Amino acid sequence: MILHDHPGPMTTGSRHPQTFPLVIGHRGAPGHAVEHSARSYTMAMESGADMVEPDLVPTADGHLLCRHENELSRTTNVKKVAELRNRRTTKVIDGKPHTGWFSEDLTLTELAPLRARERMPLVRPQNTVATDEPLLTLDDTIRLVAAHNRSWGTRVGLCLELKHAAHFASVGLPLDELLLDTLRRNESLLPSVPMHVEADNPDVLRRVTSRVDLPALQLLTSSAHLLRIGGLEKISSYARGVAVRKDLIVRPSAARSPRRESGLVDRAHRAGLEVFAWTLRNENRYLPVEFRMGAENETGFAALEYRELFDAGVDAVFSDHPDTAVAERDRWVGSRLTGTRRVAAIG
Repeated sequence: MILHDHPGPMTTGSRHPQTFPLVIGHRGAPGHAVEHSARSYTMAMESGADMVEPDLVPTADGHLLCRHENELSRTTNVKKVAELRNRRTTKVIDGKPHTGWFSEDLTLTELAPLRARERMPLVRPQNTVATDEPLLTLDDTIRLVAAHNRSWGTRVGLCLELKHAAHFASVGLPLDELLLDTLRRNESLLPSVPMHVEADNPDVLRRVTSRVDLPALQLLTSSAHLLRIGGLEKISSYARGVAVRKDLIVRPSAARSPRRESGLVDRAHRAGLEVFAWTLRNENRYLPVEFRMGAENETGFAALEYRELFDAGVDAVFSDHPDTAVAERDRWVGSRLTGTRRVAAIG
């Protein structure tokens, strides 16, 4: 497998047509373990997830760190690391001020003492027990997934989300170059780890896919692109799919109307795009009102939301609870196959 220093193809993983919705462990399985930890990724893979999604931010010395954001105080013990106390600072990222400790200011050696912490301890107190998980780089994660695939005989892949690409390019840490460097270092493992690349920045997606043959996902955080005439067709010129909020696919109920499909999936499919829905979680506070049962942090009828999205035709779902997602996906696929056989038998 060859990575080119000029535009050219590289195949990583299967490009065969998909016949059922994929389940992607969103940051691993953070409904059960601290996000972006080896335990979380492993739980997602062992639950049957098709892919795991690491978010990627850079270190000062050019490694890609698996963190949802580059400010580290919410998801690590950085505040308690004495050697880093004087590294707290304030900076503007994507137009918003942030104060704390930032991955791009610290080398991999300086980050070594840090341990992952639960982002939402009040929602998921069970995840506050394990406090010894080190931070992972993309190199670590590729090796972890490749080892799992060898051991289990599976083809679990990675959906790589590049965060704040314009900001990091402005400080001399272009994510596309750092990603290519990482893939070169791990070239021998890439045939066993299928990959997608995802970003909200179309420029970084174009730069990556001009150099390496990875399916690209345009992350959409609003309906602006979806409402613009020709917006989806333009995205299809450089991306295989779109990753969109779940409520843009099935609209929430309103005063005089029930939950309903928006038609987005059909429009995207007509434009040649796959649709990945984010993010599904089991806790009531993240479920549609109609599917809640019990207290806010208890689990409701999450299965109903999965079925809605599968019925709407999504090609993949990002889930904090990939075990639930896999079970509901498999039930949905089984019911469709059973229904098809019954129709054939009747005919």
